[in-house]
Parts: sequence; structure tokens; C-alpha cells
Amino acid sequence: MSDHRSGARPSAVAMTVGLTLLALNLRPAVGSVSPLLDDIQESVGLSDSAVSVLTTLPVVCLGVFAAVSPALSRRMGTPRALVLGFVFLIAGILVRLDEAAWALFLGTALAGAGLAIGNVLMPAVIKSVFPDRVRLYTGIGTAVLSAGAALAAGVAVPLRNATDSWSGSLALWVIPAALGLIVWLPLARRAGRPAPASGSAAAGSLLGDAMAWQVTGYLALRALVYFTALGWLPTILADFGYSNATSGALLSLAMLVSVPGALFAPILVGRKGTSPIVVAIAVAGAVSLLGLLWAPGIAALWVVILGITLGAGHAMALTFIGLRSPSPQVAAQLSGMVQTIGYLVGGIAGPLLLGLLHGATDGWTVSLVLLAAFTLPELILGLCSSRSRAVRPRSRQSGATHQPAAQPPALVD
Repeated sequence: MSDHRSGARPSAVAMTVGLTLLALNLRPAVGSVSPLLDDIQESVGLSDSAVSVLTTLPVVCLGVFAAVSPALSRRMGTPRALVLGFVFLIAGILVRLDEAAWALFLGTALAGAGLAIGNVLMPAVIKSVFPDRVRLYTGIGTAVLSAGAALAAGVAVPLRNATDSWSGSLALWVIPAALGLIVWLPLARRAGRPAPASGSAAAGSLLGDAMAWQVTGYLALRALVYFTALGWLPTILADFGYSNATSGALLSLAMLVSVPGALFAPILVGRKGTSPIVVAIAVAGAVSLLGLLWAPGIAALWVVILGITLGAGHAMALTFIGLRSPSPQVAAQLSGMVQTIGYLVGGIAGPLLLGLLHGATDGWTVSLVLLAAFTLPELILGLCSSRSRAVRPRSRQSGATHQPAAQPPALVD
């Protein structure tokens, strides 16, 4: 049991506020960079290669730092690890005020590290505080996350115009980050340090568990479609004859409609089960990608469908983490595995592959057909992840299955 002071445990209301602020901060610090890239490149003097590295850096950080986040949670406790994440995030935002190249890259890396900690531990918070309402609060958390991403993309340029600098636009995101830190500091103090692990499920490895790999594969393919579609969508639309302004507006539309997709997909799981939702996401995603290719004149329709599936698919991946974890500790461990592999494979390989195919074929037909084809293995892995079975960590020494504690320590009473 955690070392809590008597009567000082955080309330569910306080944790709900903390969860909302955590989710709100998981995208703007890096999502607000893309709309300002032309300004940043001209101001800092970055080459095209450096810009590519800058845009890839947050995804790399999400994957790399996701690997160490479960260990931080076990050692420090989840609330204290999240406080550390907010410190990294705030430091990264403030470092970029310098407007030098080194500050831009260092700040982005620090912010990415903070976001990775929050990304991984959000499912553990939900599993601990709301174990019987994982689907509902995963939907809410993912919807807030998607809303933060859409807001960051939509206001980046107006904020740049208002502050007369790209660094001023990026720096304003320190405000919600500071609010998150202010809320989580007392939560961390009240939660105390975790008790030493003694044969808990978190002590074993998930690398030998088939369900863990199926959930990982599902998120990896969802990340591949998500980052590839959003990263290349404006270019695809421009090549199909849309103006830069219209292409940007349609990208914002995709991000906006991802919010209801993220909110309602986990909620519908409670009524329909996971399998029908997984099928609907895969089919609708494939139709939207092929629709862009074969009927670009009604791109707005395909973008709306695509945006809904992007939000719903990400929410389903996080929902599987909560539903297939027997305890908050295992949820953090599974989340670390899923997001490390998922973001490094899907978030980097997908955009790179699509770009190479586009360059090799001088068109988007092969790229979009292949991207749509990825929804088939995604569907298979999603159906496998829909089976009602918990992941089972295994001892690294003996291979024996660890059983989770009957009543894992919670963040609230």
C-alpha cells in the first residue's frame, strides 16, 4: 500500500481535474510547431533536412521515453512521475524562447519527454481511479487530448500574429502546462511513495504475452495511419488541386472531428462490444483513404470520415490498454510497451514509407492504396485484442506468470 497520510488521499474530483489537464497538455507543445514551420525555418535558418528532423523528433521522444515511464511510475509513484513530466514539458516550452536552433531542438526534445510520460501514465491513472469506468474516462481523456491538438493547430498562426513571433506563440502553451503542474503537485504529495513491489504483476515482462503484442500491433498500425495521414494530408490535397489555405482548413477539420470520434468510440464499446467498433473504424478508414484517391472532388466528406476514425482508433487503442490490464501497475507497463513500439514503428515508418513511395511513383495512388491496405492487419489485431483476456506478465528468470495483487493500490479511496 502507498504511504499515504491518514485522510489525505486525493479525491476523485481532484483526480478528474488532474486527468483533464493532463490530457489537455499532451499535444499542444509539439502540435503547435507544424503550422509555424515556414516562419521557424526562415527565422532560424534551418535546412529542409533539419526541418524533417524537427518534425520527427517529438514522435521519437514519445517512443523512446515511453520505454522508461513505467519504471519511473514504479519507483516514484504515478502522480510524482507525472509531476516530473510536467517539469520537462514546461522546461521545454521555455527553452524555445531563445529562438536559436539548439534551443529549438533541445526544447522540443524536453517537451517530447514530458509528453511521453503523460501519454504512458494516463491509462494507469484511469485504471486506478476509475477501474469500473475505464471506457468512459478513456473516451473523455482521448477527446480532451484530440481537442488540445485541434486547438493548437487552429490558434498557432493567430497567436503568432498577436505576439509578433513564433516563439511567443509556442511559449503561451506554458500556461496550461503550469496549471497542470499546480494541480498535480498536491496530488503527488498526498499520494505518497509507492510501497516496494513484492511479486506484483509489474515485476514480470510482457514480451512473452500474445495479448500484449496484439494490443501493441493495433496501436502501431493506428499510429502509422494517424501520423501518415495527418502529416501528408495537406500535401496530398494540394496535389489534387486544392489551395494551401483550403488544404490547411481541411486538416484542421480532420483534427476537429477526431474529438467526437475519440469520445464516443469507447462509450459505444459498452453497448456494442469492442469487435463492431474495431470493424467500423477499419472499414471507414479504408473507405476514406480510397475515397480521397478516387473522388478527390468531395475531399471534405472523406476528411470528415478519416478524422472520426483517427480519433476513434486512438481511443480504442488506449481503451484496450485499460481493459486488458489487471491492475494500474500493469496498465502502466503495457502502456509503455505499446507506445514505445507503436510510436517508433508506426509514427516514423509510416510517414517515411509514404513519402518514399510518393517520390518513387510520382503520385499518390500506390501510397494511398497501401495505407488503406494496412487497415486489414489492423482489423485482425483489433479483433484479437477484443478477446476478454488480461495480459499476464512473466518472470524474466523462470518464465512463471505473475499474478496481480488482489486489490492493487489506488490513487483514491
